Amino acid sequence: MEIASGDHLDHGEVIGTDYEKAIQLRMALRTDIKRGTPHYACSLCGVPVYLVSRAEERRFFFRHTLEDGRCLARTRGELSQEEIDARRYNGVKESARHLQMKEWVAQCLAADPRFTDVATEKRWSGTLTAEWRKPDVRAIYRGIPVVFEIQLSTTYVNVIAERREFYLQEGGLLIWIFAHFDGGARRLTQDDVFFNNNRNAFVVTQATRDASVQRGRFMLDCIWAEPTLMENSDLQRRVVGFDDLTLERESQRAYYFDFDGARDALQEQARERERQRLAEVREKFETWWLDYETSDTPDYRGWAELRRALAAEGVELPQYANHVPRTLLNALYSAKHGRVIGWRFKTFIEVAHRVEPAHRRYLHYFRRALAAYDRADQLRAEDKSGKWALKVKHYKAQMQINDPAYTPDTSDMKLVVLLFPEIFV
Repeated sequence: MEIASGDHLDHGEVIGTDYEKAIQLRMALRTDIKRGTPHYACSLCGVPVYLVSRAEERRFFFRHTLEDGRCLARTRGELSQEEIDARRYNGVKESARHLQMKEWVAQCLAADPRFTDVATEKRWSGTLTAEWRKPDVRAIYRGIPVVFEIQLSTTYVNVIAERREFYLQEGGLLIWIFAHFDGGARRLTQDDVFFNNNRNAFVVTQATRDASVQRGRFMLDCIWAEPTLMENSDLQRRVVGFDDLTLERESQRAYYFDFDGARDALQEQARERERQRLAEVREKFETWWLDYETSDTPDYRGWAELRRALAAEGVELPQYANHVPRTLLNALYSAKHGRVIGWRFKTFIEVAHRVEPAHRRYLHYFRRALAAYDRADQLRAEDKSGKWALKVKHYKAQMQINDPAYTPDTSDMKLVVLLFPEIFV
């Protein structure tokens, strides 16, 4: 159940089929719960829920924040998720590898003069709440408090979300450091960081520690994704300096490669190519149609080409041109050009009088076209008798009472949207 609206939603639709978005939803739901504003609740018992996954299957499902037997749906074992996470987290916190990683990060920071106040396991008490955290390593970088947490174990989107939220409130920036990051066999917790950090991940090893000390510059092994037009993204890897990163404290992100920006640019390029292609289709159709309505010898063979072109865009044209909604197209092209197309009328306002009342089923399209092509002044100038103004007043009143005579004919909507997209803006 969506708490704000009270709507009961299908869990499959909420989770969706996009893995990255599901990972980001996990983080968002945990953050909302931490803030005391849960987004979803169980439809049966009303207890807030969050998203978990079977990592080996990448199958997501919702789990209660509290399971005390009141609900028929059981989503957990005897231990709470918080208890499980605490045991796992504490179990690896002081492992030899974890201690080694902390030491390497601290040595890297100490070697780089841009970092000051380097401290390991120093308590950070909240200024707004009574909460506190003890980050693995913390420092000040160009006036920004930065904390580094070592990520070795399997878990905990709730730990990640809670720490992100804490440091955001405190004006700090949280950066997760991995001991390794494999592109093909990543853990779910690595994805929780990766997909919420602009698809960038950072690894510190003995080699990057040595490079940092030698150069006097914090060096990290950065793994990032570069978007492609296909569903999958290519992973890249490079040792980079911390000063090469873009830091976004407000979104709790630090990244070398701007995946979101590159993906947006790639998608915009694809949209622009689509706009150009559709513009060419529209131009070809309009050129052919105006010739068809004005020439004594129209190019009938060109109609077959237009049928193929529009079919590729999902719009089926009839086999013969005289079977299309001719009145509708002529009315819209007349509005577009401000002159009579397809009739023997002398003035544009005669087209308007033809649509109302003879073709009221197209009036909704025609009115949109008048607005899109700014024909109001032209109609007023040509309305010498004032009859059109009276018609406008009449049909507006009838539309207000849902007169069935003005029920729109939408059977040719796809064709109109393709040829006249500007009238729907």
